[in-house]
Amino acid sequence: MSKVEKASLTDQVYRRLKDMIVYGELQAGETIHAGDLAEQFQTSKTPIRDAINILNHEGLVEIIPFKGCLVSQVNLKDLDELISLRLILEGGAAELAASYASRQAIDKMEQLVGADIPPQSGISEVDYMRLNFDFHAAVAEASNNGRLKKLIINNLDNMQRVLYLDMKIGSTNTMNDEHREIVEMIKNKDPQAARKRMIEHILGTRNRIFSSQHT
Repeated sequence: MSKVEKASLTDQVYRRLKDMIVYGELQAGETIHAGDLAEQFQTSKTPIRDAINILNHEGLVEIIPFKGCLVSQVNLKDLDELISLRLILEGGAAELAASYASRQAIDKMEQLVGADIPPQSGISEVDYMRLNFDFHAAVAEASNNGRLKKLIINNLDNMQRVLYLDMKIGSTNTMNDEHREIVEMIKNKDPQAARKRMIEHILGTRNRIFSSQHT
C-alpha cells in the first residue's frame, strides 16, 4: 500500500470513528478495541491505531498504558472554554458578516434556514447536526475573514459531541428560528444586533448543556 493510500484509509477510519463518538454510537467511558474495529471496518489494525492517535490528540479518546483506549468523558472546564471561544469568535463573525456578507453568502445562509423540518419528515439527528454546523460555518464564511473562519470551524469541530447533546435537549425548530433571526440582522446590515443575537443563541446552548450536566 502506498503512503497516499494509507493516509486515505486512516482518514476514512478517523472520520467514521469520530462520527461514532460524536453521535453517541460509542459512549463516554466505553472501551475501544482496535481488533474489533479492524474486523468491523474490514481493515488492518494499523489505520485503526493511527486514527485513535488523532482522536487522542483531539481529546475524544484517552489512551491508558497497558489498559487500552476509552472514549473520553466530557470535561466541563474544557467545554466552558470552548463555549467562551464561540462567544468571542462567532459573535465577531456575525458582526463582520453584517458589514461584509455578499449576496451569495446571504443566499447560502437563507437556504440553510429556509424551512422547518418536521420530525415525521424522516431526517436524522445527524442531518440536523450537519445543517447546524453548515449554518455556523456559513456565517463564518460571510465574515469575509479567512483566518476567523478557520478558527470557528476548528472550534465547532471540537464541540460536535456536546452540540449533539444540545440538539437532543432543545427544539430543532427553536434553533432554526434563532438562526433565521441572525440571518435577518445580517441582511439588514445591523452589526451590533447580529453580534448580540449570535451571543444570545450560543448562551442558550451553554445554559441547556450545563443544566443537563447538573441534573
